[in-house]
Amino acid sequence: MKNVINFCSILSIIALLGFTTTATAQQKIAHVDSDAIIQLMPEYKQAKANVEDFSKVLQKQLEAKQKEAQDYYTEISQNIQNLSPNAQKEAETKLAKMQQDLQKQAMEADQKLAEKEQSLTAPLYDKFNSALEKVATANGYSYIMDVKLALYSKGGIDATDMVKKELGI
Repeated sequence: MKNVINFCSILSIIALLGFTTTATAQQKIAHVDSDAIIQLMPEYKQAKANVEDFSKVLQKQLEAKQKEAQDYYTEISQNIQNLSPNAQKEAETKLAKMQQDLQKQAMEADQKLAEKEQSLTAPLYDKFNSALEKVATANGYSYIMDVKLALYSKGGIDATDMVKKELGI
Protein backbone atom coordinates (compact mmCIF):
# COMPACT_ATOMS: atom_id res chain seq x y z
CA MET A 1 0.00 0.00 0.00
CA LYS A 2 2.83 2.35 0.90
CA ASN A 3 4.48 1.69 -2.46
CA VAL A 4 1.25 2.51 -4.28
CA ILE A 5 0.98 5.87 -2.46
CA ASN A 6 4.60 6.72 -3.25
CA PHE A 7 4.08 5.72 -6.87
CA CYS A 8 0.95 7.89 -7.11
CA SER A 9 2.80 10.82 -5.52
CA ILE A 10 5.66 10.51 -7.99
CA LEU A 11 3.22 10.19 -10.87
CA SER A 12 1.38 13.34 -9.70
CA ILE A 13 4.62 15.31 -9.50
CA ILE A 14 5.65 14.22 -12.99
CA ALA A 15 2.23 15.17 -14.35
CA LEU A 16 2.42 18.56 -12.63
CA LEU A 17 5.89 19.23 -14.04
CA GLY A 18 4.69 18.26 -17.50
CA PHE A 19 1.73 20.62 -17.21
CA THR A 20 3.95 23.48 -15.97
CA THR A 21 6.39 22.96 -18.83
CA THR A 22 3.53 22.97 -21.33
CA ALA A 23 2.05 26.15 -19.85
CA THR A 24 5.43 27.87 -19.90
CA ALA A 25 6.12 26.82 -23.46
CA GLN A 26 2.93 28.54 -24.59
CA GLN A 27 3.99 31.95 -23.26
CA LYS A 28 5.60 34.27 -25.79
CA ILE A 29 8.32 36.67 -24.75
CA ALA A 30 9.52 39.63 -26.80
CA HIS A 31 12.01 42.42 -26.22
CA VAL A 32 12.28 46.08 -27.17
CA ASP A 33 14.94 48.76 -27.03
CA SER A 34 12.97 51.33 -25.03
CA ASP A 35 15.73 53.96 -25.15
CA ALA A 36 15.78 53.89 -28.95
CA ILE A 37 12.00 54.17 -29.12
CA ILE A 38 11.56 56.91 -26.54
CA GLN A 39 14.31 59.09 -27.99
CA LEU A 40 12.54 59.03 -31.36
CA MET A 41 9.24 60.20 -29.93
CA PRO A 42 8.46 63.86 -30.76
CA GLU A 43 7.15 64.32 -27.21
CA TYR A 44 10.56 63.33 -25.85
CA LYS A 45 12.36 65.95 -27.92
CA GLN A 46 9.92 68.63 -26.77
CA ALA A 47 10.15 67.56 -23.12
CA LYS A 48 13.95 67.51 -23.30
CA ALA A 49 14.00 71.03 -24.79
CA ASN A 50 11.62 72.30 -22.08
CA VAL A 51 13.75 70.74 -19.32
CA GLU A 52 16.90 72.31 -20.78
CA ASP A 53 15.21 75.73 -20.94
CA PHE A 54 14.03 75.40 -17.35
CA SER A 55 17.52 74.32 -16.31
CA LYS A 56 19.01 77.43 -17.90
CA VAL A 57 16.57 79.66 -15.99
CA LEU A 58 17.47 77.99 -12.70
CA GLN A 59 21.17 78.21 -13.52
CA LYS A 60 20.92 81.95 -14.19
CA GLN A 61 19.18 82.45 -10.85
CA LEU A 62 21.95 80.55 -9.08
CA GLU A 63 24.65 82.46 -10.91
CA ALA A 64 23.05 85.78 -9.92
CA LYS A 65 22.96 84.72 -6.27
CA GLN A 66 26.55 83.49 -6.51
CA LYS A 67 27.68 86.79 -8.07
CA GLU A 68 25.97 88.68 -5.27
CA ALA A 69 27.88 86.65 -2.68
CA GLN A 70 31.15 87.04 -4.59
CA ASP A 71 30.68 90.81 -4.91
CA TYR A 72 29.99 91.11 -1.17
CA TYR A 73 33.08 89.01 -0.41
CA THR A 74 35.23 91.21 -2.66
CA GLU A 75 33.85 94.36 -1.03
CA ILE A 76 34.55 93.04 2.47
CA SER A 77 38.02 91.81 1.51
CA GLN A 78 38.99 95.24 0.20
CA ASN A 79 37.68 97.06 3.27
CA ILE A 80 38.60 94.54 5.97
CA GLN A 81 41.15 96.91 7.52
CA ASN A 82 38.55 99.65 7.91
CA LEU A 83 36.05 97.43 9.74
CA SER A 84 35.76 97.07 13.45
CA PRO A 85 36.00 93.57 14.94
CA ASN A 86 32.21 93.51 15.40
CA ALA A 87 31.67 94.58 11.78
CA GLN A 88 34.11 91.89 10.62
CA LYS A 89 32.23 89.28 12.62
CA GLU A 90 28.91 90.47 11.15
CA ALA A 91 30.39 90.32 7.63
CA GLU A 92 31.62 86.76 8.22
CA THR A 93 28.20 85.76 9.52
CA LYS A 94 26.50 87.35 6.53
CA LEU A 95 28.88 85.58 4.13
CA ALA A 96 28.24 82.23 5.84
CA LYS A 97 24.48 82.80 5.57
CA MET A 98 24.80 83.77 1.92
CA GLN A 99 26.74 80.55 1.30
CA GLN A 100 24.09 78.47 3.10
CA ASP A 101 21.32 80.17 1.14
CA LEU A 102 23.19 79.48 -2.09
CA GLN A 103 23.57 75.80 -1.23
CA LYS A 104 19.91 75.58 -0.25
CA GLN A 105 18.84 77.26 -3.48
CA ALA A 106 21.04 74.86 -5.49
CA MET A 107 19.39 71.84 -3.83
CA GLU A 108 15.93 73.31 -4.40
CA ALA A 109 16.83 73.96 -8.05
CA ASP A 110 17.87 70.32 -8.48
CA GLN A 111 14.59 69.19 -6.92
CA LYS A 112 12.53 71.55 -9.10
CA LEU A 113 14.38 70.35 -12.19
CA ALA A 114 13.72 66.70 -11.34
CA GLU A 115 10.03 67.43 -10.70
CA LYS A 116 9.73 69.35 -13.97
CA GLU A 117 11.39 66.53 -15.89
CA GLN A 118 9.13 63.94 -14.27
CA SER A 119 5.99 65.97 -15.00
CA LEU A 120 6.98 66.42 -18.65
CA THR A 121 8.02 62.81 -19.28
CA ALA A 122 5.21 61.02 -17.40
CA PRO A 123 2.69 61.38 -20.28
CA LEU A 124 5.36 60.19 -22.71
CA TYR A 125 5.98 57.01 -20.70
CA ASP A 126 2.23 56.47 -20.35
CA LYS A 127 1.91 56.60 -24.14
CA PHE A 128 4.89 54.24 -24.53
CA ASN A 129 3.43 51.75 -22.03
CA SER A 130 0.07 51.88 -23.78
CA ALA A 131 1.74 51.06 -27.10
CA LEU A 132 3.60 48.17 -25.44
CA GLU A 133 0.34 46.79 -24.11
CA LYS A 134 -1.35 47.04 -27.52
CA VAL A 135 1.54 45.26 -29.25
CA ALA A 136 1.62 42.56 -26.56
CA THR A 137 -2.13 41.97 -26.81
CA ALA A 138 -2.18 41.97 -30.62
CA ASN A 139 0.70 39.50 -30.87
CA GLY A 140 -0.07 37.30 -27.88
CA TYR A 141 3.05 38.19 -25.91
CA SER A 142 2.96 37.33 -22.23
CA TYR A 143 6.02 39.49 -21.57
CA ILE A 144 7.86 42.29 -23.31
CA MET A 145 11.23 42.97 -21.74
CA ASP A 146 13.65 45.81 -22.26
CA VAL A 147 16.90 44.61 -23.86
CA LYS A 148 19.01 46.45 -21.30
CA LEU A 149 17.42 44.41 -18.50
CA ALA A 150 18.22 41.03 -20.04
CA LEU A 151 21.26 39.34 -18.60
CA TYR A 152 21.55 37.08 -21.62
CA SER A 153 19.70 36.94 -24.88
CA LYS A 154 20.16 34.78 -27.92
CA GLY A 155 17.86 36.07 -30.57
CA GLY A 156 14.24 36.17 -29.59
CA ILE A 157 11.38 38.29 -30.82
CA ASP A 158 12.31 41.93 -31.28
CA ALA A 159 9.13 43.98 -30.95
CA THR A 160 10.88 47.36 -31.22
CA ASP A 161 9.65 48.07 -34.76
CA MET A 162 6.09 47.02 -33.85
CA VAL A 163 6.04 49.46 -30.92
CA LYS A 164 7.48 52.23 -33.12
CA LYS A 165 4.75 51.57 -35.67
CA GLU A 166 2.08 51.65 -32.94
CA LEU A 167 3.46 55.04 -31.82
CA GLY A 168 3.57 56.35 -35.40
CA ILE A 169 7.35 56.68 -35.46
